[in-house]
Amino acid sequence: MDGRYKKKALWGVVAWFLSPVLALVPSLIVVSIFHGGHNSGEIAGTIFLLAAAAAFYFTFFWGGSNLAKAKGYSNGILVLGIFGPLAQIIILLLLLFGMEDRCPDPSRRRPAKHHRDESPVARVIRLRRNAFAANLFGCLGILVVVATILLHIHVANTPDDNGVVRLLIFLPSYGLVIWGCANWIKAKNWPDAVCLIGLLPLVVFFIPYFRLIYRLMPKAFPIGMALMPIIMIAVIAVLPDKSGLPKRKHRNR
Repeated sequence: MDGRYKKKALWGVVAWFLSPVLALVPSLIVVSIFHGGHNSGEIAGTIFLLAAAAAFYFTFFWGGSNLAKAKGYSNGILVLGIFGPLAQIIILLLLLFGMEDRCPDPSRRRPAKHHRDESPVARVIRLRRNAFAANLFGCLGILVVVATILLHIHVANTPDDNGVVRLLIFLPSYGLVIWGCANWIKAKNWPDAVCLIGLLPLVVFFIPYFRLIYRLMPKAFPIGMALMPIIMIAVIAVLPDKSGLPKRKHRNR
């Protein structure tokens, strides 16, 4: 890819996938201002739909334009994106994985080995950066879902649709936290099994009799799924660093 557009393209693609999360921000603001109002839920839902459409189109055409330029293609390939998110995701996936890169980076002709030559300090820094970015966006998505539940924000017309929208935001956010913690664990040189802490609420389903807890207390499962990523991050934060690198090197870099 052309280095002049690569970073903008990647940020644009990430922002496109996070468009539903970004669209919830103005809805939260409206509910916080008109909380308790008669039509606050309907107004917030309408604002969410408008903000989501604006976020999808803006991030698609901005990020897609940079991605097309980075791979050596014309912006005309983005025209079909006017038909909505479904057409947009197909175009983005084609640009990312299906179309040949006309502007290959000479320094990356051997992608399978591009991490093998990095120093231990560079590897730790890379893993920590990945962990920070993934945990930041993942926790943001989880907090947005929790806020919509606590503030009774209706992002769709029916309760079932509300649940689906929240689930579509929560699952990738939860996966981002797991991936971020996996990078953090590698940076600290601990076993990857530590990340299983984040899946403990699911283990209850496989334990006879204990699974009845979720029937008696239906809210225990969503509360556990929301709190467990925070607990996992806290546990990893207090684990000692076994990478063997002096702390000064982290600060200097």
